[in-house]
Amino acid sequence: MYLKKILLAFLLVLIAAVQSGAHPPEQHTPKHEQSTAHRAMVLPDLKGPHPWSDKPVLNDPSRFHIAIMTDRTGGHRPGIWMQAVESINLLRPDFVMSVGDLIEGYTEDEDRVQAEWKEFLGFIDKLQMRFFFVAGNHDLTNPMMHKLWREHFGPEWYSFDYKGVHFICLCSEDPNFRIGDKQLEWLEKDLEKSHDARWTLVFLHKPLWFISERYQSFGMFDKTQWPKVEKLLHGRKHTVFAGHTHHYAQFHRNGATYYQLATTGGSSQLRGVPYGEFDHIMWLTMEPEGPYVVNLLLDGIVPGDKVTEATLAHFRKFLRDAKVEVAPILLSPEEGLKRGQIDIRLINAFDRSVRVTGRIEGLPLRGLRQQPVDLKLAAGKGETDQLSIGIEFDESIPVADLGSTLFRARVETEGEDSLKADLTIPVVIDRRYECSEVKGPVVLDGSAEDWRKLKHSLPDAPLVVGPEGTWQGKGDANVAFDFSKDQEKIYFFAQVSDDKVLPGDQITLLFDTRPIAERSREPGFGIGFYRIAFPAVAFEGSRTMVSGAGEKTECEVVVARQDQGYTIEASIPAEMLSDRQGKTWHSFQATVLLEDIDEEGQSPSKLIWRGTREVRRNNRGYGHFVAPAVDASGQ
Repeated sequence: MYLKKILLAFLLVLIAAVQSGAHPPEQHTPKHEQSTAHRAMVLPDLKGPHPWSDKPVLNDPSRFHIAIMTDRTGGHRPGIWMQAVESINLLRPDFVMSVGDLIEGYTEDEDRVQAEWKEFLGFIDKLQMRFFFVAGNHDLTNPMMHKLWREHFGPEWYSFDYKGVHFICLCSEDPNFRIGDKQLEWLEKDLEKSHDARWTLVFLHKPLWFISERYQSFGMFDKTQWPKVEKLLHGRKHTVFAGHTHHYAQFHRNGATYYQLATTGGSSQLRGVPYGEFDHIMWLTMEPEGPYVVNLLLDGIVPGDKVTEATLAHFRKFLRDAKVEVAPILLSPEEGLKRGQIDIRLINAFDRSVRVTGRIEGLPLRGLRQQPVDLKLAAGKGETDQLSIGIEFDESIPVADLGSTLFRARVETEGEDSLKADLTIPVVIDRRYECSEVKGPVVLDGSAEDWRKLKHSLPDAPLVVGPEGTWQGKGDANVAFDFSKDQEKIYFFAQVSDDKVLPGDQITLLFDTRPIAERSREPGFGIGFYRIAFPAVAFEGSRTMVSGAGEKTECEVVVARQDQGYTIEASIPAEMLSDRQGKTWHSFQATVLLEDIDEEGQSPSKLIWRGTREVRRNNRGYGHFVAPAVDASGQ
């Protein structure tokens, strides 16, 4: 490891020397020219051939180098930022820029924030050249953190000039995801004063151009005000740098090049350059004709255009079109697994042949027999391949012991310039809950009489998120619920027992309608994943909004108060499922979140039926509700 660091240091120094232009050997420089050696290269007057090329020396006096560091936090990995600091000290840039997310933040604890800034400023003290701060959402989470920023660093947006280049540092937290009116007014005046700059470099945390485009594509109000920023920059030679997403990509917008930087220690899967997921320092050389950038990985160099919007789109098309699906094994609530079959399917809609190699991991090894062990699939363009893996145990295995089962796969194209991706796909082995068929018309009235026995309720020790000690057990608050269906609707009924119903008490239904293979492969919140809130108090009307990613719809609902709690009865349009899976839909995933308040002004206890602390962000742990008379595979 020590030898690797020495070699890395030598490589970085060599890079700096090459980019700065090679110095002539000392004996080739006459003594009387020593005083001008920093301005000119003096070569010996040789007759005939000479031992150097005819290319120019890159020594324009307006030329300079800067380093740009990107996201350190959002789940930082200790040691990476300081590794980058040490590399920058070897490279010797004129100064260092940043694009924000320098501390973890996201807390109201001022002492903790002060401690985080103290730690970070300790890192900056190790840099041997000037560092310019840009604020990210982790740095400016709340009013207290805005106040501390101003106390430590002064303005949240500012500009400066260096060798004829105008540097602008904007704040994308003005407020969240926005350039505020005051900042816009400042920017307009600042650009007027710097109209003769040979180039303008803009630094901010969030890639507001991308976020603005997302708002517009979803038909939502664009609060970013980025189009106004672009209008002010239009016609001016400029380049924009941002971070935030922890994914690298180069964009072309507004007649300019924009860069979305990856990480310098922030959370990342680090799947490599094709994914735009790597730790790096951006190295910018300012030439008379504009900036040149490369990305210095901590063990190599990536050109600035290695991952462009076009190459990233092509790689994402490969990821999207070369689908690997693993069929679930859904068991009855009482059943364990003694013998089963895992079906894997490769569906290749990509424009090249694709092969898959992989292995099943996470199954209990005691008494396990699997055939085959080496898993291989291959499909030409437009073709499908399928593989069935038989598994058998000496004795039945409880479902709770099977939740870590995974299919780890390498997917790659055939031929030259192969595209490669490493996938980790959950093998779903879980309970199967039936969404029963309704007989006859349904009237929403909040009455439990039509619902026989409600099949699902909180476990004895549910996951509780929120203030400790505020939930005193099921006697304090509990929920039982069930689903049913007909051709037009999915029906949901919940009965809440609560010794004190107050404003803020509510049920949230989290509801994933995507096909089972898709939602298992991509469990995060996205199109087809809905949140429906049913407040217990101050509910008006008979409809409530269903919120999804860029989607808006409504469902009918009745909320009825009881002596010791309340009931909720709702009908959800079946199109939410059939639009994703077809009329004969297979299943959906869902969980219930009970929010309980015992004193007004108190933060709620959030009781989760099934799921994790990230219950609002992904479907891990949700229950699978299957339509009657369908098989468990969903394929």
